[in-house]
Amino acid sequence: MFEPLVALESRLDAELPRPQLRGRPPDTLLARAREWSEAVWSEAERLGPFPVSHDQIARGLDLAGRPVFVCGVHRSGTTLVRDLLDGHPALAVLPSEGSFYTTHRDHLSASDRSTWRHFMACEWCRRLANPINQLPYWLIGRSTSAYSPSVAFMRAVATWWTTAESSLSATVSSWPLTAIALAYASYQRESVINPEIHRWVEKTPTNERFLNEIWRDYPEAKVVHVVRDPLAVMASRKVMEERATGQFGAFRTALGQLADSYRIADAERARANRARYLLIRFEELLEEPQRTIDRLASFLDVTNLPILHRPTSGGMFTASNSSFGAGESGAIDRSRARGAADVLLPDERLRVAVAVGDAAGALGYAVSA
Repeated sequence: MFEPLVALESRLDAELPRPQLRGRPPDTLLARAREWSEAVWSEAERLGPFPVSHDQIARGLDLAGRPVFVCGVHRSGTTLVRDLLDGHPALAVLPSEGSFYTTHRDHLSASDRSTWRHFMACEWCRRLANPINQLPYWLIGRSTSAYSPSVAFMRAVATWWTTAESSLSATVSSWPLTAIALAYASYQRESVINPEIHRWVEKTPTNERFLNEIWRDYPEAKVVHVVRDPLAVMASRKVMEERATGQFGAFRTALGQLADSYRIADAERARANRARYLLIRFEELLEEPQRTIDRLASFLDVTNLPILHRPTSGGMFTASNSSFGAGESGAIDRSRARGAADVLLPDERLRVAVAVGDAAGALGYAVSA
């Protein structure tokens, strides 16, 4: 039944970078991914959405209002926090960045509403196969002749899209993201959500800029804000961007985002709203994981299970908490606590100290030029 998808997945899999992408994605990879996701869309449209009962819809809408947003600037440790939460049975953790407030909202607002579901379903289908251009891939599994998890996911998107649009769109600006989260939480059971799941989780760097909108959309949302030593953040971003483009052209943008993130963290700490906001220092997570994960589990009101100490993505162990080295699979790499700030030139260190020194100091980071 799904033989054509099996063949397309094999062609796409052959293009996926191993162990990870260096530079920009090649055109052949992008083309194969689009070709495959469009084929999945066509098959899902042919089969149609899954049927759901009134009780199942009520259960989905209840879960919809209880998200967890993991945020912080790029290279601050947000992926590690997301991956530590990934395997917990009480959480449905999207294994790729949500990106709604940062990018998808603008894309959707500039396009016809009738195209929204197609865009979000295909985009997320590709993200579940290839979240961050490095292993692990195919996070919901590969298709066989008898069953396609990707088709099941898109059918679940169709199911929950109708519910989210009719019940949430008037009050929740990010309802398309909610539909994706509910689909991910339920595709394995044909849109029936596992009763163990208590919250859904998404991670998007710089989402801290949208806290007022997040809490307006979801009054019961919890936010986990990750911060890291600014020199380590900037050093990591420099290495990442130079590998991808040959230069660190976004230095000023990165500094601005970093300063904003620290100021927001300091302001939220002062408000002391411990029920909905948790600040995590990346260094403390690596140096004192037991204590920090205890705080995280308590904040989310979930049992501190051993899986919270083993980073996974889509249930598969991730290599390490770094994009630059292959650490022990499914383990926190404590050697990354401080970062290699020596990759920054003296003038770059000076710019960091001037731009974010005061804001970082309020959070306990001493930034020397």
